[in-house]
Amino acid sequence: MKRLVFLQILGCVLFSVIIISLWALEIFSPFSVICIYVFMGLCNIVNAWKMLMKPIQEIGTHDKLTGCSNRTMLESKVAEYEKHSDYSVLFFDVNNLKKMNDVHGHNAGDKVLIKAAEQLSFWHKYGELYRIGGDEFIVVVTNMSAQGLDAIAEEWYAALPRLNEEYDDDFGCSLSYGIYNNSVKDSVSFKDVMDNADEKMYEMKKAVKERKFA
Repeated sequence: MKRLVFLQILGCVLFSVIIISLWALEIFSPFSVICIYVFMGLCNIVNAWKMLMKPIQEIGTHDKLTGCSNRTMLESKVAEYEKHSDYSVLFFDVNNLKKMNDVHGHNAGDKVLIKAAEQLSFWHKYGELYRIGGDEFIVVVTNMSAQGLDAIAEEWYAALPRLNEEYDDDFGCSLSYGIYNNSVKDSVSFKDVMDNADEKMYEMKKAVKERKFA
């Protein structure tokens, strides 16, 4: 809204400057003033429409809680991803979110999801981040080797603090992840790539639980 007011003020100032300039150049006429006024009015309407529609558009394509792109946005990009001969999907899941909700309530669980999104914002410089479900996120990375991506993920993951570190709990909310690379030789659908990454994520989640109870 502040930006809209600023544009209105700027428009009035610009209109005044143009009128003064026309007067100084002795080409001022009522017709020219009307044309300029109508033109600037139309520009204002277009700008106002864009600014008012932007939040509505973001509601449809972005997750309200975390600000991440949502499944709707992902589905609109699938065809684009499938054009790449080589891309990777990283599938992330928040461990123990249900337990967090049960013990501390859904507000605490929401805070964990927000922290997860903050940790995952690291991947914005490599690809595109989406929240696709309650505790599930994915990142799509193009133009990077599988080996290079694995190395970056391992180093990033090793430095992560647990998501519920401010609580004195006997369980940790953290991220599990799986990576699947689609190469030319695979040539499978995006859904298959995502499902394969999901399976690898569950392998990690299972290994984390087994280590805890070993």
